[in-house]
Amino acid sequence: MSQVNARLVYRNAYNAMVAAGVDPKKAVLSQSYLRLEVAASTTKTNYQFGVLINDQPQGNPIRQTEQRLNLQDAFFVASVQLFVGLASSGTATDFALTSYPSPTVFTATAAAALYNLYNGYLSLTVNNSVITPSWDLYRHLEINQTQQTVTPIVSGTVLNQISGLTAGSCACEPNWVLIGSKNNTLQINLPAAISTVTSTTVLVLILRGVLAQNCTVVS
Repeated sequence: MSQVNARLVYRNAYNAMVAAGVDPKKAVLSQSYLRLEVAASTTKTNYQFGVLINDQPQGNPIRQTEQRLNLQDAFFVASVQLFVGLASSGTATDFALTSYPSPTVFTATAAAALYNLYNGYLSLTVNNSVITPSWDLYRHLEINQTQQTVTPIVSGTVLNQISGLTAGSCACEPNWVLIGSKNNTLQINLPAAISTVTSTTVLVLILRGVLAQNCTVVS
């Protein structure tokens, strides 16, 4: 993101927070991100992400690699990224993120089944008001020209080309404002279950934007 774009995001965040009833003059504004995760399932067609630090949607506790929103803060979303990863265990924190279902990361059948994800959509509801009914996930699929074709990784192995900043990144316009004192329901809806994945397959949303600290009242 250029300096000019970053400044525009900041100004948009300031105005959007005012419109949402948050006083940014009383808050510390800074560039930040949210990282929201859910484990894949062979039976689910709906995945709800926990946005707040005390959320446990569908009974899922916060994962160690997540970055959630504090109840007293607000977050202005400027961009959205979607990744998939394969962890070695339910508590592993060293797994790589990929912008497409690579058959060298997942098994061939699991990689094929993961395309159900990209035929689905994301929705956002705040305090029972539908803000975004259908954000298509196909926009986040990015298969670069340089791809890993063999496993395991050894000296001389070509890796998947990826940029953590831009891979599958889409501008969020109109922008979302997530407020810690409100009920934020962010979920993925799929046409069919991802039939052949392991429980350590992780779906990851990274939201980048502006964080407003200590600006909401938690009752």
